[in-house]
Amino acid sequence: MSRFWIVLAMIGGCLGTSAVAAGWIVDPARSAIGFTATFENAPAAGVFRRFDASVQFAPDHPADSRIDVVIAIPSADMSSAEINDAIRGPDWFDATRFPVAEFHSTQVRSAGGDRYLAVGTLAVKGRTKPVEVPFRWKADGDLATMDGELTLDRGAFGIGLGEWRSSKVVGASVVVRFSLHLRKGG
Repeated sequence: MSRFWIVLAMIGGCLGTSAVAAGWIVDPARSAIGFTATFENAPAAGVFRRFDASVQFAPDHPADSRIDVVIAIPSADMSSAEINDAIRGPDWFDATRFPVAEFHSTQVRSAGGDRYLAVGTLAVKGRTKPVEVPFRWKADGDLATMDGELTLDRGAFGIGLGEWRSSKVVGASVVVRFSLHLRKGG
């Protein structure tokens, strides 16, 4: 085979391939999704004890990436049985009717350096809204961490009804923080 055909075959092979985002598996024991609201102007923190994420991520080609997260709403824990029962009720998360919250990315793009932005939809309590989720990606071989936070308006998702609709006692904004520890899937 002549050198011309070898070079042409190599160029064609390079043009015919696209980056494939690696699959990453969440280590639930080391990962966390938490939230902080305000109650009478003081921070009120909680966590979701059960969640799962499907992460297909290529840092050098974020457009080929996809991130999906499913959170078990009944697993919300604010370190008080009384508060936990209340937030699972119809005025707050309505966990019986809406047992999961879901984020699905439609686009992932670089924000410079090790920072990225996952654009997609968040569905909570039967309401789906567009959101942008900034995150930081750090990888070391087959291990990685994905950390970030976003601020949500609880009223946009119908969280806090009746006497709790007002933001005088419970603030309107909720900060959601996440730290996912991942290993490259096979």
